[in-house]
Amino acid sequence: MIENTDMIKFARFQLFFAGLLFAAFSVFAANANYTKNSLYKLRPLDVLTIKVFQEPDLDTVYKVSQNGMIVLPLINAVKVSGLTVQEAQKLIKELYEKDYLVNADVSIFISEYSPQRVYVIGQVNRPGEVVFPPEETMTLSKAIAGASGTTRLANLRSINVKRLLSNGEVKVFEVDFRAILNNDQAKDFPIYEGDTIEVPEAMF
Repeated sequence: MIENTDMIKFARFQLFFAGLLFAAFSVFAANANYTKNSLYKLRPLDVLTIKVFQEPDLDTVYKVSQNGMIVLPLINAVKVSGLTVQEAQKLIKELYEKDYLVNADVSIFISEYSPQRVYVIGQVNRPGEVVFPPEETMTLSKAIAGASGTTRLANLRSINVKRLLSNGEVKVFEVDFRAILNNDQAKDFPIYEGDTIEVPEAMF
């Protein structure tokens, strides 16, 4: 009888501990998701669910157009591409309050993220566009793998990554890809939406 009681206590402790772990994981996941959404800048083809509290006629689901615009009831076209969710909410709130509402409470949720696209050209087996899932972090290794790897003529020591900066300037990064492949401790080079990766031919 004592053994059974001890087993029941131990089982209850296991359930309690598992509950604590699940709660901790849920909080961590929520915080990670909040951080991601707070830093994420809206892009064309993102699908947004927009709600205005106590104004159901103004609620809408809209895919951001290629030029970065959405069309909302009453205020029509609004450019949201390049804004965070919080910035877009503030902008739409101000536009509604300008002529139509008092103390508008606007909420924006990203229903579907736009796919991430980069371009790989030169000495790879399948040059062209490489598409990444929106939740995945892009790296040079993954981009080249998405282009089916490099050819035998590729110069792996001098791969160029061209990036359009927010100020309109194009910056070129020269990356020693061979060093990344040969060293497990080497940090992979980060790749961002719209980057162009050029794999040159080796000079023999």
